[in-house]
Amino acid sequence: MADSYTGVATMYLAMPMSAQNIPVLGSCVVEDRKVQLKFPISGVSFDLPETPKEGTGELEFKMAGSQQSEMLLKIKWNAGLKAFLGSCSQNGKPQFNFIFSRPDSSIQLIKDHL
Repeated sequence: MADSYTGVATMYLAMPMSAQNIPVLGSCVVEDRKVQLKFPISGVSFDLPETPKEGTGELEFKMAGSQQSEMLLKIKWNAGLKAFLGSCSQNGKPQFNFIFSRPDSSIQLIKDHL
């Protein structure tokens, strides 16, 4: 049976001619190694090098990004929340953050409330 998780994601949109970014709320679905982040105006989908495992350490890897630079992706298990926390940055700037857990997790109450 495939490991399945759901959650929320935030993408940071860079504003032209401004140093500010606008956070955009979206959703997160993880099926085994496949991650899908969906936002009102776009989406991001990628495969992890391995399936996230509850109770393990941080998973870190690089993937191709826009503007011919790499994106650094980190995913770690948070035992207190019983959820995974993920972040992605490019050139030291945050691109998106996400959190995902099993559908029966109490953290899903937060997701359903947003």
